[in-house]
Amino acid sequence: GIHSLLKANGVRVIDGEGSFEDKKTLCIKGAGGEQKITSDKYIIAVGSVPSAVPIPGIDSPQCIDSTGALSLEQLPESMVIIGGGVIGVEMATAYSAFGTKVTIVEMLPRLIMNMDEEMVGIAEKHLIENGAEILTSTKVVSIDPMGSFASVNIEKDGSASTLKAEKVLVCIGRKPATEGLNIEAAGIEAARGAIRVNDHMETNVRNIYAVGDCVGGTMLAHIASVQGEIAAENAMGEDSRYDERTNPACVYTQPEMASVGYNEEKAKSEGIKYDIGVFHLAGNGKSIIMNGGEGFVKIISHSRSKKILGMQIIGPRATDLIAEGALAIGMNAGIEDVIKTIHAHPTVGESVREA
Repeated sequence: GIHSLLKANGVRVIDGEGSFEDKKTLCIKGAGGEQKITSDKYIIAVGSVPSAVPIPGIDSPQCIDSTGALSLEQLPESMVIIGGGVIGVEMATAYSAFGTKVTIVEMLPRLIMNMDEEMVGIAEKHLIENGAEILTSTKVVSIDPMGSFASVNIEKDGSASTLKAEKVLVCIGRKPATEGLNIEAAGIEAARGAIRVNDHMETNVRNIYAVGDCVGGTMLAHIASVQGEIAAENAMGEDSRYDERTNPACVYTQPEMASVGYNEEKAKSEGIKYDIGVFHLAGNGKSIIMNGGEGFVKIISHSRSKKILGMQIIGPRATDLIAEGALAIGMNAGIEDVIKTIHAHPTVGESVREA
């Protein structure tokens, strides 16, 4: 589909690896040899790669990354997942549902630290019901290959122990794929590989823009897409700005989780006076049909102005419904604006109004 769009819009595609020679010139090495192109403006959108971690044995044949986990031809009997972030928990949800014995090892005190704690608790309960084991505040010390299995040596509260698994899935995050791009030759500033940009998505070098995972921060496809549009508009003389407030985060667990704007933990940490509205999906007919009514919708609003600051949803279609929260935040809507909007019945969406 993307190739068709590019062709229909007359976009020239050059396959190869590019690196800057200066702020106007790019050297491209491909199957047909080397060529140089010059341009008045550039948009860098090189994405990210899995982060490497200095754990002895991490390069063992039993160790795979998230791409490898999507390419397995046989279902492993057991899997240790290093990292309890979004990708790790999504993979754990899928593989434990397939019947693999899954163990998540996470250094932090709980899973998916950037999501609402109450929501994550529901997702954890489902994982445990599917036979998954969750080890938080636990460090992976080393990995030893043992033929068809691997031994994962861990440490928790000063005590050492060993986990054995057929596959070890490493999900400790991703890093900008800017190595080899030679951004220094163009004078582009970066911090630990992440290219610095302003809200126009422009780097410190005029007319060079960067979007998506290579600028760091929250690495999600829909953010990259919006940032790409903003960079293209600005490159063509418009005045477009990136508004992070309306960025929804979606987690494809069972049930789904979605969040936009402030959650309770963030509001507390910033000293914001807020109110909470919660509606449990046990009171929503469509949710009862779809998943037994498990989950809730939570809305965070400013105590004085009643403006909506954030929304968290866990339940059926959560990742679809969060768009209403993003729209409300982007328009500076108050809770009365949502309440006065008629929501169809029977739908899961009417739970937003109830919350």
